[in-house]
Amino acid sequence: MEENTFIRRALAGSNLHALRLALLHATGDPALAAMKLELVPIRSGAAFEMTIAEEHREELLRRAEKFVATEAADYVPEQLDENRVRTMMELALGQELTDEEFFVARTMPALEEFPVFSQWSRERPRRADDFSAVIVGAGLCGIAMGVQLEQLGISYVIYERRPDVGGTWAINTYPDARVDTASTTYEYSFVKNYPWSEQYARQPEVRRYIETVAKTYGVYDRIRFEHEVLSADFDQETATWSLLVTDATGKTETVTCNFTVTATGLFSTPKKLDTDGIDDFTGEILHTTEWTEGHTVEGKTAAIIGNGSTGVQLLARIAEGADQVYVFQRTPQWIAPREGYGEPVTEEMRWVLDNIPHYWNWARTTALKPADPRGTITPDPEWRAAGGQFSESNDKLRANLTQYIRTQVDDRSDLVERLIPDYTPAARRPVVDNKWYRSLTRDNVELVTDGIVKFTDTGIVTSDGTVREVDLVLTAVGFEVTKWLWPIDFRGRDGVHIEDRWNLDGGPRAFQGLAIPEFPNMFVLYGPNAQPATGGGIGLGGLPAWMESWVGYIARVMIAVIEDGHHCAEVTDAAFWEYNNAVDDEASRLIWLDPAANPEKNYYVNEHGRLSTSTPLPGLDLATRFLGFSRDDFVFTRIHSGTNTEEEQPSFVTVS
Repeated sequence: MEENTFIRRALAGSNLHALRLALLHATGDPALAAMKLELVPIRSGAAFEMTIAEEHREELLRRAEKFVATEAADYVPEQLDENRVRTMMELALGQELTDEEFFVARTMPALEEFPVFSQWSRERPRRADDFSAVIVGAGLCGIAMGVQLEQLGISYVIYERRPDVGGTWAINTYPDARVDTASTTYEYSFVKNYPWSEQYARQPEVRRYIETVAKTYGVYDRIRFEHEVLSADFDQETATWSLLVTDATGKTETVTCNFTVTATGLFSTPKKLDTDGIDDFTGEILHTTEWTEGHTVEGKTAAIIGNGSTGVQLLARIAEGADQVYVFQRTPQWIAPREGYGEPVTEEMRWVLDNIPHYWNWARTTALKPADPRGTITPDPEWRAAGGQFSESNDKLRANLTQYIRTQVDDRSDLVERLIPDYTPAARRPVVDNKWYRSLTRDNVELVTDGIVKFTDTGIVTSDGTVREVDLVLTAVGFEVTKWLWPIDFRGRDGVHIEDRWNLDGGPRAFQGLAIPEFPNMFVLYGPNAQPATGGGIGLGGLPAWMESWVGYIARVMIAVIEDGHHCAEVTDAAFWEYNNAVDDEASRLIWLDPAANPEKNYYVNEHGRLSTSTPLPGLDLATRFLGFSRDDFVFTRIHSGTNTEEEQPSFVTVS
């Protein structure tokens, strides 16, 4: 009886939309397909999710219980044909799909072993033995690239300057560091049903996840830890890259390879706090990336400078231990709640994931909200002319988030007036509330909005003349997000420096965020205008899935080089500018460059006034680009040596 009660509770508390799809996948029961959906608001009313209409919920649970009791134990999964996958995707998303939409959407439930990666068009060619790659960085992107090359059987090595894997998830160990999207969407699509312990995983678990993937798929042994790439030069005669690498002892070596893939990340170079008198301060100043397990705030007066994602995540934990905390806010943020944030994956949730076949696949799909946000990020002239601030949906979001602020700080006027931003919501990176607003109401926390003028030897002076004595300063001021490859000195064709190239035409640019003219056989992961900025709609889902698509695209270029008898691929100027002009044109019409969004204070926008870190292109457009490939976008070249035929070409590979 207790077991039946537990199962009923687990099923009733599950994602009913995903549960219906999982049962339909397993049984094909048409009664399940006929069940109606309805939209219900998520916390704060800022978004909606689809669920089974109330009139069908009891029937769904009854069918689920019957399946568990009579069929689940003996169920043997079968691969669905394309028609059934399409039907189920249309049910999952609540809409009919065009061929283009289905081409992208079919990757979302991760029904295949490697839904996004690329494969040889035929058997692996013998010629592949003569090619190798160097990957720079062992974070999420670098590990994904390694797994893809493992699948292709292309030799590679990863150079990682730190002693462990994880990238940003290795360097950010501050209190309560965690993902701000659901764990089930912040994972690779080729790792099925990973046993996350929290609905929004914390940093240690994410780092362990990355390490587990690296070891499981054979990548870990290819990593050279505490090895830093100093420079890279392209040799036109051999179509190879020579990289100068140094190890922890300072010893350097030159490594030669055919392909170079940088996976140094967007958040790899911390910003430094540059304020008068800072060198005179006798207390401790830590960028949040410098926090270690040995640090403590017990008995201290602490200052937190910055209220972006990092500052918002760590305040509650710091306030619990410190005697006094001063929160220095330069610009208010729109901060929103998330359903399940900070909560564990319960025993019931885990049971459903482990015991209902295909539930993980469809929970993953339905968690990727299909609502298209274009109305929220597109200014509406008619709405503005009638007295609105931006657009109907954006103004509604503003009202909901404003009310959330008031509720969290008990409608205290001294806080509310300083916490409500004067720019439009959705213009910046979303910030998820981790009890930040509530923490501001604590007796030992003070919100400071006067600008910092200087440091003294023991404190911080603000523009109103107040001096606040502090022992510890935590700088949550972010990263140098426009320095993608710095300080590595890349020199491409004809010796052109990457920084010289990127100092032209409005700052760093790349074709689909991945490739740059004059830099053959070189690819940038998480490069300029790669990351989707809009979310929603038909796309690939969470960020790791997009990373897989970048990696799969790079692999298609490598495959074309090797299978077609070439040695080198370089993106054309035409393809490069088609993509960048499309990005700039779309950005000019959306929220980020609108004066109401304060673009001069948005790290998405560079010093040239250009949207540079992300792409505003719709998810469907972007995913179609990454999942497709046109040889016309690249110039392919061959190296001829004496009388050698193509099959007799010497190998230029020296990586081992």
